[in-house]
Amino acid sequence: MKALMKTARGIGNIELREIEKPSIGSEDVLIEVAAAGICGTDMHILNDHSFYTPPVVLGHEYAGTVVEVGEHVSNIRLGDRVTSPATQYCGQCYQCKNNHVNRCTAEGKRILGVSLANGGFARYVAVPEYVLHKVPDGLSLEEAALAEPAACVVRCVAERSPIAPGDVVLVQGPGTMGLIATQVAKAMGAAKVIVTGITSDKWRFEIARSVGADMTIDVLQEKDAVGIVRGETDCAGADVVIEASGSAAARRQALEFVKTTGHVTLLGTQGSNTELYLDHVVEKELTMSGSWGTLPSTWVMTLRMMASGQLDVKPLITHRLSIDEWERGFELMETQQAIKVLFTELE
Repeated sequence: MKALMKTARGIGNIELREIEKPSIGSEDVLIEVAAAGICGTDMHILNDHSFYTPPVVLGHEYAGTVVEVGEHVSNIRLGDRVTSPATQYCGQCYQCKNNHVNRCTAEGKRILGVSLANGGFARYVAVPEYVLHKVPDGLSLEEAALAEPAACVVRCVAERSPIAPGDVVLVQGPGTMGLIATQVAKAMGAAKVIVTGITSDKWRFEIARSVGADMTIDVLQEKDAVGIVRGETDCAGADVVIEASGSAAARRQALEFVKTTGHVTLLGTQGSNTELYLDHVVEKELTMSGSWGTLPSTWVMTLRMMASGQLDVKPLITHRLSIDEWERGFELMETQQAIKVLFTELE
């Protein structure tokens, strides 16, 4: 079968290769992949800016149909539509035993499409049953392929951010994560969601408004973006700021956008040092949090939100390509001409 692989360390080294169809163990299932999305992590791997263990088939945002089950599989059946998180946690380390399976510290931990576990940029992928989630009726497999990034945002916004009904929430960055964060904040009761970005995000702002943003601000064009936010909040500032861009400038501005005694949640990653004026945290009595990955409970919440329509990822799917067009897909992501690129033809 065709598989898109990171073949070696270094910049580039991604190839479409013919490999054997995966075999499964007694507790695994074999999934025929219907759709798999290019993630920012895949871009980091392309440019050698992320942890990974080559050779590995890329792709950890996926959904598909079960075509084979191991002899000890008990809850998944042939024909089930499924998706899963990337991390295959051990369940035995300190973090796992303290209900932080998203931060599993096991040596040799398997991460789908990243480390020691081939991912979904192929026709078939083998996954252990215990991490799988069934796709709800009425939710397409294309939509379900975005459950992984959606769950990461739900973990950050719903489980790690103190948003209350009536709050004004400011989301920095109208990419995949920011557009999902906008919807999650609304679902949590935010009275107003403001989305900020830069001039090249103009077309993304249109999507942001279509999925629930009440206001968008181009921080490069507006000389006093902080003043605009204060004008929308009785001069207070945003109750909660979700930094979803990973930009150093946005991180600095987050501490200015947020009100005194407000909260800043870091969702985006930068991959390098950020210089911050942390006296803002002291002077404004701010709280800050971050999040990484997901918990099983996060997936239950996420799939329910997607199935109910509270979270609509369809507008985020801007391109559908064949796996043979992978170079174009990566270029679209690299040049920020896409929000989410799905590979939907994997043969």
